[in-house]
Amino acid sequence: MDRSSTIGFALIAGIILTWMIFFTETPQPTPATASASQADSTQKASQGTDAVVRPDSLAFIPVGMTDSAYKALSDSAKQALAQAEKNKKYGSFTPLMSGTDRRIIVKTEKYTVGISTKGAQIRELFLNEFRTHDSLPLPLIRDEEGNRFFIGFKQADLNVESPMVESDQLHFEYMGQDTLVEVKGENTQTLVFRAKIDDRRYFDFAYTFKGNAYDYGFELKQQGMDRVIDRQDVRVQWETFIPKTEASMEKMREKTAIYYRSSESVEWMNPRSENGEINSEAVAVDWVAFHSQFFTHTLMTPAEGQNLENLGMMQADPVGPDRSNPFSGYKAKYMKMYFSSNFAQDPTGSQAYQFYAGPLDFEALQGYGRTMHQQIELGWGPLKWINRYLVIPVFNWLEGTVPSYGIIILILAILIKIVLAPLSYRTQISTTKMRVVNNLQEVKDLDERLKNDPTKLQQEKMGIYRKYGVSLFGGCWPMLLSYPFLIAFFFFFPNAIELRQQSFLWATDLSTYDSILDLGFNIPFYGDHVSLFTLLMTISIYAFTFISQQNQAQMNTNPVLKWMPYVMPIFFLGFLNSYSAGLSWYYLISNVLSISQTLITKRFINEDDLLKQMQQNAKAKAAAGKGKSRLERWAEAQQQRQREMQRNKSRGGK
Repeated sequence: MDRSSTIGFALIAGIILTWMIFFTETPQPTPATASASQADSTQKASQGTDAVVRPDSLAFIPVGMTDSAYKALSDSAKQALAQAEKNKKYGSFTPLMSGTDRRIIVKTEKYTVGISTKGAQIRELFLNEFRTHDSLPLPLIRDEEGNRFFIGFKQADLNVESPMVESDQLHFEYMGQDTLVEVKGENTQTLVFRAKIDDRRYFDFAYTFKGNAYDYGFELKQQGMDRVIDRQDVRVQWETFIPKTEASMEKMREKTAIYYRSSESVEWMNPRSENGEINSEAVAVDWVAFHSQFFTHTLMTPAEGQNLENLGMMQADPVGPDRSNPFSGYKAKYMKMYFSSNFAQDPTGSQAYQFYAGPLDFEALQGYGRTMHQQIELGWGPLKWINRYLVIPVFNWLEGTVPSYGIIILILAILIKIVLAPLSYRTQISTTKMRVVNNLQEVKDLDERLKNDPTKLQQEKMGIYRKYGVSLFGGCWPMLLSYPFLIAFFFFFPNAIELRQQSFLWATDLSTYDSILDLGFNIPFYGDHVSLFTLLMTISIYAFTFISQQNQAQMNTNPVLKWMPYVMPIFFLGFLNSYSAGLSWYYLISNVLSISQTLITKRFINEDDLLKQMQQNAKAKAAAGKGKSRLERWAEAQQQRQREMQRNKSRGGK
């Protein structure tokens, strides 16, 4: 591998290492901390905003009555005391604390939703077009404890201290008839659930579903509740455990975090952090997303510019598994958000929101505006623009004509090589020029004569390079200009939902690693499996290194640059072993094409003709009397400075 390629690989390794150290690698929680975090998460999931003691768990013993006196009461007397205590604590909402839980099923073309009449909340949401890694229906919301969506409020019409009423404990009345609702095409259907005190005082949860869209509407409406609900303390709260849907829990958790738009820029909580809180006083947010590796459940305000008031957010990694819960081992992350609502400010008030529940698809999210598409990680700086304006359009175009995603990646690699062919050719010409000059007898004599004075040797060589028109960076810059494409794909393929569960050759899912052998134990920095695509990609790097070294075997390179090309493939072998198979497949094809391009180009370059042309150019430059290059002047200045330092040192010694 030549100097240019080596420098390029060193740079890309430095970029990836920097990314790993500063953006992904953070200390994992200790068992004690993790247990505390899980306990806190479980407590919050079961209690919500404020601790609420459930009436059915209380022994309603009046103040002053002993336990024995209470036990001596008849069952009817105990029930009367319990009812009096409920009336005292829950006031007008006491009748809604009991009832029969019914399940209303909604089926659209995109998802299947189960809504419970207890709490009028979505208890389950499955995407119809997707499956989990083990071929089960894919849930965004799973029906289990800890998943809650409710409003919390205190009552203004009670004269005693009352607990926070949380709507998920109330039994709503379903205002429709059918318990199975199907919505297709452009049709919409609104389902209304009512928490009713009487005909003049009630509030509604209204859900509006579309037949062919991933979004649905939610409206909070009320009639006559302005004097019942404490208008200064109404909170909407959403809590959920993100279910495991992908093969690698580790990779999924690295991509699972709360995303939100603040001041027209998309931000997110660190997926590696145990938990995090954000104060609404510091940010103005108009959407918040519970974001997993390939899917998102996003809550949006009705219009851009309308912000969620007094917003708070929190996320944590669950630990377990809890043997009493068969789904506990499938929880990727716990998330919570809450914000204030003013729907009870007037006698008749309402507040509407919109949800997106679906895949992290660039075009789908872009259609909602508000930079929603930035939930998809496309890289930073120019890498983002390469992916957005070049890779994605070409990929989508190929997707409509080529049936196999593995072939699409192959074609994409070929197209990129064609685009970069002029740069690759310049790199090959520059490498050949360098080799031809280094094989000249005058350069070999120079190496022997000045082998003990590397600074002087470098200066003399620069003079020869200048004479023959050889640039030290002539092959480096073209190579470096091609690396942004390689790094851009590093972000694109692992985040492309189009590759999810798409098979190619032996890989069953191009979005995650391909495993031809499960080791049964973990090797540090490598993993517990063998990815064949990554292994072949590593072999292709060694092959490219060998051919490149053969192509410039006479060059005298820095010792560090000599061994680095043989160490870098080992680094990539460990780092990419658990990454997207599509990414390793692209790098494999890219390396094979580079090898082919090098061998083909070499056949068309006649070194004797090239040397004659260089000698003619050298004579022309000498006749024109061109001076030294800037690089030569810099090297001479460095040499002069070194000599002065040596003289000063010698004088000081005397």
